[in-house]
Amino acid sequence: LKFIAWRIAGMPDTMNLQDVAVRDGEQLHERVPPYRWSVTRADLKQLRILVQKFVADGRMVPTQRDRFDVTDGIIGPCIHTVNKQLIKPITARVGGMSWALMLHPEGLPCDLFVTHCWREGIYEFIDKVLNSWPGRARHAYCCMLSNPQNLDIGNLISSPSASPFARALRASTYMLVVPNRQCSIYSRAWCAYEAFLAYSDSKIIFTASAPVLHLRREISYIVMTIACVLVIAVVVAAQFEVDDLGRLAGIHYHYAPFGGLVATLAIFAQTSSAVIKHSPVTRAIAYTSAVFSAAYLGVAGFIAAVMGARNGLFGNYTSRSVIDAFGGVCLCIGAATLEVDRLWCIRAQQEASQLLTGYTGRLRDAKSSKDEDKETILRELVTSGKENEVDSAIQVLLDSGVSTPSLRTAVAHAGKLKAAGYWSLSMVLVSWFGWAWAPLYGIADMAERHWHFVEMGYCRSANLAFVCIDPGQTSMCASLTNYCRSPLEGPAVPLCLLNLLGGLAWLFSFIALGRDKRGFAAAALIRIVGIGSLPVLCPLLLLFPLEFSSKIVGIGVLAFAFTPVTLILSIMGPGWASRVPLIGPLIVKLLMLRISFECQRPDEAVLPTAEVPPARAVGDQGCKSRDEEQGG
Repeated sequence: LKFIAWRIAGMPDTMNLQDVAVRDGEQLHERVPPYRWSVTRADLKQLRILVQKFVADGRMVPTQRDRFDVTDGIIGPCIHTVNKQLIKPITARVGGMSWALMLHPEGLPCDLFVTHCWREGIYEFIDKVLNSWPGRARHAYCCMLSNPQNLDIGNLISSPSASPFARALRASTYMLVVPNRQCSIYSRAWCAYEAFLAYSDSKIIFTASAPVLHLRREISYIVMTIACVLVIAVVVAAQFEVDDLGRLAGIHYHYAPFGGLVATLAIFAQTSSAVIKHSPVTRAIAYTSAVFSAAYLGVAGFIAAVMGARNGLFGNYTSRSVIDAFGGVCLCIGAATLEVDRLWCIRAQQEASQLLTGYTGRLRDAKSSKDEDKETILRELVTSGKENEVDSAIQVLLDSGVSTPSLRTAVAHAGKLKAAGYWSLSMVLVSWFGWAWAPLYGIADMAERHWHFVEMGYCRSANLAFVCIDPGQTSMCASLTNYCRSPLEGPAVPLCLLNLLGGLAWLFSFIALGRDKRGFAAAALIRIVGIGSLPVLCPLLLLFPLEFSSKIVGIGVLAFAFTPVTLILSIMGPGWASRVPLIGPLIVKLLMLRISFECQRPDEAVLPTAEVPPARAVGDQGCKSRDEEQGG
């Protein structure tokens, strides 16, 4: 043990095995209840480093069952190998307890139950668990680390409902399903039984996903595209003089509608991803949107910089120019995150495909190395009368990426909901930024126009009387009357403030929602506020010179219709929304609808991870059941 501690000395974030006391493992497991046989995130990180050290030092070697590549840092040795060559030898020296109780003798309460198959690689498994660890969970029950691998726990698992798995799962809040490259975990009887328990206890079940390799590299490509177009746009804009009102002198009446068109095209390019499944089409959309967004930001940012240097943040429409530039920044962020969404979606498709490998769609077809285990599990499953319901719950997980009581209720009322547990980061950002941008632009426009009219003397009583007495100056008289009064006196600014408050309320509620409701809340934001407000935003951009007050009807609709509906649906979630008589199922289906153009199937979706080795053979016994490796 001292040799092991010496070998890992100086490694970052590793456990100090030299401080581990020798205890009676059997008595320790009798004293500490199974729902406290848990490990932390740090424990998993440390285990990954320790396995890498063992492989590098030649103390963990390939076997006939597991011919892993010692140079591979992505999949790694299978869990059978890690258990036999690392976990069992180390825990045997300190009393035979589990890895979890070796590190935490008093135990840790279980928040997260991890269900998986021992045929997967240890690196792949740990990376998926860490990447998908729920933010509110602190400790996890993981059979290979939680169960005492050196003790005989046959008696403990003789009754499935009283087994350590069942007791730990009942105490947890979440169940994390970890797919692998070899087979579906639901082709094994014990994993199927865990799904039954999770459904019976209304647990939140979701699929673990691996981090996307080379994500930064892929994002850097689109960021470089944005940077190049941005520089070109600034150079072109610098060829023209910016007048006192923040306009490009000489071409203002040509650029204004053109600039608005560019911004509108960027918005439409990003909005289209809300209804198109991620595929090569969405990659083209991301780069198209990046070009339009950068072009708009380049010109708007140049004008804002010039105006800011002259006037500060307010006066001569400077604040409006700054908000225009802010809109360009938001569009560029949305374009960059479109590529992130595409890669995340492909990864999710791969995980769903792995869960389907070998799964027949019925838990009763799951296999076990011991026939008596399968018979006991099936007997309990059939007696409960929930067999079909559990099959449906797993299908919801496969379709949506998450299975919760709320989502299962929605599926029962509205039918299959594909990818309901996922949401588009880019569209959430762009839709919410648009929700905030329009009111901010409106407030700045009203305030700047009032300041300009007062400074120019248009609001003097003599001038007002002269203009308004002329029947041919009716529109000018209306403008003077509107902008000479305080912006707070009209309805425009209060409506803008109401929209801003609604946007903030949605943001805070979105952060507080669970994973299943977040997907639905994001869909409500994108479809109702994002797409629904396009008739307000696009004319505002295309008809740039027109007064903002002419959009008061659209802003009112956004404040009194779109905002409350979006907030209510987001808080209700898919379950309660689908229960609304007559229209509920239709609303849920419309919000979660996606249209596919040349969309990749899960088995065709390939992430930029050329270094990842193909799925390898791990013996000829398939995914093994837990009792074959003492609780595996």
